[in-house]
Amino acid sequence: MAGGQVIEGTVERILVIRRHNHIGDMLCSVPLYAGLKKRWPSAEITLLASPTRYPIPLRDVNPFLDRVEYYAKGTLTEVIRAHTSLRSRGFDVAIVPSTIALSRTSHITALLSGARVRVGVGTLDGKRNPMHRFLNVKGDMHWGTEHVHQEERNREIAALAGCGITQDEMRAFRIPLTDKAEGKATHVLGDWADGRPLIGVHPGAGKMQNIWPAERYAEVLGDLAFTNAGDVVITGGVLDDAAVEALGARLTIMGIEHRKLRNLPIAALSAVYQRLRLYLTNDTGTMHIAAYSGCRTVSLFGPTASWEWGPRGDHHRVVQSDDGSMGGIPIDSVRMACQSLLGD
Repeated sequence: MAGGQVIEGTVERILVIRRHNHIGDMLCSVPLYAGLKKRWPSAEITLLASPTRYPIPLRDVNPFLDRVEYYAKGTLTEVIRAHTSLRSRGFDVAIVPSTIALSRTSHITALLSGARVRVGVGTLDGKRNPMHRFLNVKGDMHWGTEHVHQEERNREIAALAGCGITQDEMRAFRIPLTDKAEGKATHVLGDWADGRPLIGVHPGAGKMQNIWPAERYAEVLGDLAFTNAGDVVITGGVLDDAAVEALGARLTIMGIEHRKLRNLPIAALSAVYQRLRLYLTNDTGTMHIAAYSGCRTVSLFGPTASWEWGPRGDHHRVVQSDDGSMGGIPIDSVRMACQSLLGD
């Protein structure tokens, strides 16, 4: 990556333009926002995002955000009106992170925003960004060829703007909790909160190809429940009903105590994670919530890359399939990863 640039003059308003803002994308981008706030603590940071399939409380997840706005859709007149409104805000800096994909629309929006400084990717893995001319602060990134994690990609973009943040500062971040979230976690767990050790599991995922078979989860959980005298908490979101029911049915047959927690708000889910001894999960959004809650995680990766998305640190383990499929993940590998964390 090219060295960062010292941005001259007062910076009061910053625009970050990201097309991908699902929960995992947002949490992995926290280093960028933290770096911006560290450099310009009084600046207002606005995120311009694409709408998601289901509501995500982005400001609850990312305390460094001041405003969230969404790309305008509609007639050409409506789009022009939206860009005119954006320009009137007087942004000093516009940032196009491009950590997931290069977006022509995002780069054009950065130019039309009127920001005097526009930061982004100049070249990516040796290939010039076709939209580089819309930027005036740009760096040479090697994210794919050097297997750079998403958190590091965002940290490099922050550094490019002259906003450094250390790995220790990055790892110290936790999803903010409220008394309301703590109370909700206590309510849904009931008497389990002060009883036997709890092992969490998330058997679903936003993409079917990211789901490990229910019978394999059940076998691993059966071993863990027996050796660690623990009960199982199954979490599920709006897209996970089938996976939750399939696993719950198998655990019932096996006589394993379990509880199903569905569609909890992110803050309450984070409070639940803090009460677990371990969280076993597919590569999906809740994996990132658990990691940023300080929970020990074992994460399973098939077609996606653990080097890019897997939680990092001593309290996390990732198991990557050798053949690119979830079916290629051996039960023994998952069992050993869980036991290594439970034994710490």
